[in-house]
Amino acid sequence: MMWYGIALVLAGLVIAGLCAALLRRKRRTASLRTALEAYLKNGAPLPYSLREGDLALLQNEISELIARLELEKQKARDADRKNAAFAADVSHQLKTPLAGLRLYCELDAEQGSANAEKELRLIEKTERLVAELLKLQKIRADSFDFAFAEADLRTLTEEVFAAFRPLYPQKRFESTGAAALRCDRAWLNEALSNIVKNACEHTPADGRIQVTIQDGDESAVIQVDDNGGGVPSAELPHLFERFYKAPNASPDSTGLGLAITKEIVAKHHGTVTAENAGEGLRLTLCFPKIDANQKITI
Repeated sequence: MMWYGIALVLAGLVIAGLCAALLRRKRRTASLRTALEAYLKNGAPLPYSLREGDLALLQNEISELIARLELEKQKARDADRKNAAFAADVSHQLKTPLAGLRLYCELDAEQGSANAEKELRLIEKTERLVAELLKLQKIRADSFDFAFAEADLRTLTEEVFAAFRPLYPQKRFESTGAAALRCDRAWLNEALSNIVKNACEHTPADGRIQVTIQDGDESAVIQVDDNGGGVPSAELPHLFERFYKAPNASPDSTGLGLAITKEIVAKHHGTVTAENAGEGLRLTLCFPKIDANQKITI
């Protein structure tokens, strides 16, 4: 009986030790999970563990992976800044000769030159191309400060429509739904304006541009539909690429508007996609709802 009692005591000690070890493992697992959530939300680094065991090894491997990821992100940001600086230098160098060409073309126009009007249009397109390319590179390089504040998306949409109605008086501009979103109002206005402008250029004179706003618990969605017949499926993946222009694009198009829109949406931690739907093209902008005190690293 004495040995039986001793065995029970030993068994109890073993079980207690196992429970204590399991409890410590759960605590360390919870701590690791908390640290990973802090990195995802705030970019807080994950410290190395000096302990032994599988969890410590896993934590150190994750920490090494995060360090490499941050290094690659920094390299990408540095490359974008270099590209933006290069674009700024090229833009500065082109301004003087373009201004000179414009002056000579205006003088030729006063003298009745038959080609002066075409030359001026080409110069204006080149100036616009340089300005938009510089803007695109600066957005990518985080050279612009985005001022985030809550805005009503329905009101913003109507402001965009108000700018295009005088230019396209026969078109129908319609909007439904409502949602509030923390955003940079001016930049989001430009992003949506680029999409509406693209729709106006690819729809009939009496075409329709429909904006549908959907409000969710975690995200807000802006859906833009037109009745322009859509685009070939093979072109859909290329719509947001720099300098890409559809075969029926306007001669004055620079091919940068939708690329700029994509970068603006990305700065709002959102996504933009394109698909053929209904009678034309549908572009969908999806934005996560982020609290004022929450930080998302990209």
